[in-house]
Formats: sequence, structure tokens, C-alpha cells
Amino acid sequence: IMQQPTQNLPFNFKEVFKLSNLGLNPELFKFGSVTFESQKYICVKDAADCAIIDTTKNFALERKPMKAEGILMHKSENIIALRATQGAKTVIQVFNLETKAKVKQFDVNEQVRYWRWISESKLGIVGKTSVYHCDINDQAPPAKIFDQEGKFANAQIMNYGVDSSDKWCFLIGIYQGANNAICCHMQLFFTEKRQQQILEGFAACFTDMPVTEANDYKNSLFCFCEKKAGEQTQRLHVMEIGNPAPGQQKIKKTADIQVQQEGDFPVLMQDCPKYGVLFIITKMGFLYMYEVSQAALLYRQKITDQLCFVSTRNANTDGMIVINRTGQIFSINVEENNLIPYINSVNFIPDNKTLSFKLAQRFHLPGADDLFLLMFNQKLAASDYAGAASVAKDAPGTLLRNIETINKFKSLPQTGGPPPLLIYFNALINSTTLNQVESIELVKPVIQQNKLNLVENWIKEKKLTMSDELGDIIRQANP
Repeated sequence: IMQQPTQNLPFNFKEVFKLSNLGLNPELFKFGSVTFESQKYICVKDAADCAIIDTTKNFALERKPMKAEGILMHKSENIIALRATQGAKTVIQVFNLETKAKVKQFDVNEQVRYWRWISESKLGIVGKTSVYHCDINDQAPPAKIFDQEGKFANAQIMNYGVDSSDKWCFLIGIYQGANNAICCHMQLFFTEKRQQQILEGFAACFTDMPVTEANDYKNSLFCFCEKKAGEQTQRLHVMEIGNPAPGQQKIKKTADIQVQQEGDFPVLMQDCPKYGVLFIITKMGFLYMYEVSQAALLYRQKITDQLCFVSTRNANTDGMIVINRTGQIFSINVEENNLIPYINSVNFIPDNKTLSFKLAQRFHLPGADDLFLLMFNQKLAASDYAGAASVAKDAPGTLLRNIETINKFKSLPQTGGPPPLLIYFNALINSTTLNQVESIELVKPVIQQNKLNLVENWIKEKKLTMSDELGDIIRQANP
């Protein structure tokens, strides 16, 4: 069992608000009655009423009489989607509450079991037998994306997700198995080739984040927690669904999930691409934090005794906002200043020192300064100038991106290839914007070589940081 470490934790966790403070009936705080499509709005369906809570206005509540059986607030705008069953079909209407205008009305030719916003303009709609997408910005009818596997007929739909390329979808449904066990179907569908895979698991997400040595390349990943019917072992899978970075293998990682209480299983999952981690919350209120590239467990802790039934991304922090059955709203965020020192200091994480350095390099995180300096000097000593330049490029702030580093490269001996200083500037300018000092130090020799057109191109491409000194240098060459 993982012990509570004495050092600072890699995440922070706090209660933000209680829905019960708004006088809402606590019986409504459950899946199906509460929707939480983004951090802006929480929607609570209460019989013929709908309570819309704007979290950006100190959780201001507005009640509206609405008989629709399903209500979804838009992710960011004051737009509401309503659905009602009419015989064998479902009617969906979308209204702009600001202008009181109807944005769109359309029919789905079957009863709808689940729906959610899958982008700023598209609704994902799960019917009895098929899954549809509908764009509210045009008047086209809903497009059928795929047919559900027959197994989903008697399942309760819990989640539906679409990746950033709009080519991959997953559908999750729970059902009662043998001996009243809660079991789960997951359908992963690839729209481009009309291919599917049937899995067993309760929680999943798509994400785009760098997970290989190519730090500037975002890998498209599908992460899911697998629990096969009749098996005790539960596993986290991370699999690459897009093309790998040039020269890299497709990533595929698996880790056993160490469940703390019998009968527990993951119910919610949230990716944090800013830090390369995943948050998972289980039915019994345990929070698990995983590093994605290695599927390495970083931390786990019980955070609540109540079922957490809905969550969304915190767009400001890339963290997770969760609501439980008592109406408590929690925020869970990566503690940026603690993440790298924490991984560096705990020995249950395999090869933790290498992992902490790679994460610091990949996501420009603080806490690994000594490792960056050590690695930089080792590369220079081995005449690996490109490697040293890469370390300097990914180091936080001006730890290595300063005049001292530039002077070091100026003084290095030639090795038969390009001048060391050119190797350094090439590594930077190909992937980032040069800071003020770097911009001046690069432009000076380039102008001496009468290559003003290069400077003009870099300015157009926003590769240089402009300053009075740099402006003077350029004006002297081109009055």
C-alpha cells in the first residue's frame, strides 16, 4: 500500500462549492439529473423546472420552466439544447438564451438515451441503436456516425467521447452481469475505416500530448480502464491511435490498477495534456494520478466517501472539476511546482529520476534545474552539441538560455560539422521563439554577412523577440 509521503504532493484538491447552498433538492444530485458540459454552467433538471448555475458569476442560479426531458447548456455560450421524445422519435431544439432566438430544430428518428456537446458546435447523440452528430451552425439533419453493438441494447449509456481529429469515438454502457455484478461494454469506433473494437471498461478519454523523445510532437492517444467480466484484475491502457512521431514507435502501455476496496472500479477519467498526466476517480471515491508516457502511478488517495458522478475540465488549470452525490464540487489540479520534485523523490515510481527529467523537459516544468545543468554539461563534454542545444532549448526560463550558454558555444572547438553556435541557434529557431538576448546574438553575425533577408523572414515568422537594441542593429544595416 502506498504510504502518505511527507513531502509536498503532486496535486492539490479542494472543495469549491456545495450545490445544497442554493436550496436545490439533494435527491437531484445524480447522473441524468445534473449535466456539467464545461466549467461555465451546471444544469440541474427538477421536474418541470431547470436550474442553470453560472459558475463564473459566483454560482448564480437561474430557474427556468422547461418540460423537456433532457437539457444541456452549451460549453461556453448562453445557448441551451432541449430534447423531448415524441413517439418513436426525439425532437431537439437549440435556443440562444441571450437573443431568445431558435438556433436549430431537428429530429432524431429514434429515442435518445444519452447526449453531450462534443465540440463548441456539435452535439453527440446516442439513440437506442445508433450514434449521431449534429452541427448547430448549419441546418443539416443529424449525421449517423455508427451503429451500436447489440450488447448495448440493455446497457445504461454512461459516456460518449470523440477525439480531436473527429475520426475516433468511444461509447460506454453499464449493465448487470452474473451475481448482480456491475459490468461494462465499451465500443471504440474508427470512422475513417468503419472499424470497431469491443472492450470492457468503465472510464476512458482521448488526449493529445507529447509522450516520446519528440517533445514538440503531440501524440494522439486513447486511454481507458479495462475490467473484464469475471476477472478481478483491472488495467489502465494507453494506446496511440494517430501516427507516431517521425522515427518513433507507436506507444502502447499497460499498468495494473491496484484497487483499494473490493468492488471498486474507475468511473471518471480526465487527461491533463499540460503536464502529461491522467486523473482517475473510482466509484468509492479514490483519486488515482498517472503519468501517461509510462502509465506510471504517481499517487492515490481517497478524496470522498460519496459517488462522484460527473466531471469536466478546468480550462484555466487543465485540471478536473468533479461533483459528488451530496452536491459537493471539488477541484483537482496538478501542483506545478511540486510535480517534478515529488517524482524525483519517491522510489516506488520505476526509473523516477529519468522520468522526472523527461517530464520537466517535455512540459517545461520547474524543479529539475540541477538535472538540466548536469545533462547540458555532460552533452558538451561529449561534444554532443546538438544534444546540449536540445537540453538548453527545453530548460525552464533562462536557466540555460542566456548569454553564458551562447558564449560557451562561441568558444567550443569546431568538430568538422557546422559551427557549434549555429547548431545551437538552429535547435532553437526551428521550434521556438528566441528570447531578447538570443535574438541580438543571432542577428549580429547574420547582418555582418549581409543576410538581412534571413532576419526579415525570422521577424515575419515571429522567431525573434524585438527590442530597442535589436531594432538599432537592424536599422544600422538597413537605414
